[in-house]
Amino acid sequence: MQAVSFPGPGCVEIVDIPRPSLIEPSDAIVLVTTAAIGPWDIERFESIGSEQVVPGGEFAGIIVEIGSEVRTVELDDLVCNTAHLVNRKGHSRVFGTTSVAGGHAEYVRVPNADAALVKISDSVEERVVLAGGTIGLGINAAAVALQEDSGASYAVVGCDPIGVSALIGIKNSGHNDNLIAVDDHAARRTLAGKYAEEAYSGSDDLANATSDIVMVGAMCDFNRPDLIAQLVKPDGTIVFAEPYGPSRIVTAGTNLPEGVKIMAASWPNKDDVRKIVSAIQIRQLDLTPIVSHVIPLDEALDAYKAASGPEAGVQKVLLKP
Repeated sequence: MQAVSFPGPGCVEIVDIPRPSLIEPSDAIVLVTTAAIGPWDIERFESIGSEQVVPGGEFAGIIVEIGSEVRTVELDDLVCNTAHLVNRKGHSRVFGTTSVAGGHAEYVRVPNADAALVKISDSVEERVVLAGGTIGLGINAAAVALQEDSGASYAVVGCDPIGVSALIGIKNSGHNDNLIAVDDHAARRTLAGKYAEEAYSGSDDLANATSDIVMVGAMCDFNRPDLIAQLVKPDGTIVFAEPYGPSRIVTAGTNLPEGVKIMAASWPNKDDVRKIVSAIQIRQLDLTPIVSHVIPLDEALDAYKAASGPEAGVQKVLLKP
């Protein structure tokens, strides 16, 4: 089968590799019909060399093989995945890493399929493919912020698709009167302005824009720990949409105001994905502006360059095997 490979930093090639097969009775094999390029994929694209990995944390497709112990999905079901996977032994992994191959390929093996796959409708496939990763992380970050203080002032730093999803989550809750967004990318700032009260550039005077709670999108897209520290009020809260975000701000050695609490969203689980899928189907959640490009798998280099730029007008890039 064909799959994406990274022969060097900033390089993409399509390679032929063996089609995956069932290993455990809890596995399923999915024929990939849509996949998305996530920030975790972009980081690998920009940094790794000869490491053998099939990227693609987010995908949707049709089940073509199924293990004897799988109960919640069936052959020929159209499904999407949770990007984060906990196997039956409790080990935590993410699709598209050396631990488990991702969906930037014609087929993908899904361990513990009952926990990782959700049935979907083909009418919403190109939006719900993001539910188990990008959208779920943003929505979960908004949920953490609202649970921390539903009457607070909020800021979102980084208006990538994860950050925009957090903005949507806050707006849909009805608490966007004190919501601002910050990003240096003009097109992304314009999109963020549809959900936030104000959208700023990082170079703007933000002295009067401090917030009780600062949510942070994908740090590989807008890595500004200094700006995060500038925006959060003393005794405020920083909520990273990426679960590994707190370690990055600690590593950066950023000085934060006194009393600031650091939190992180959790990876979306199957229940989270189901709720997002349902909200999309009943048009309670509109993700149409987040997907900007749909590109064939054999043009993956162009797709990755577009996603990692990003150029004006680029939000989420999908791949079609």
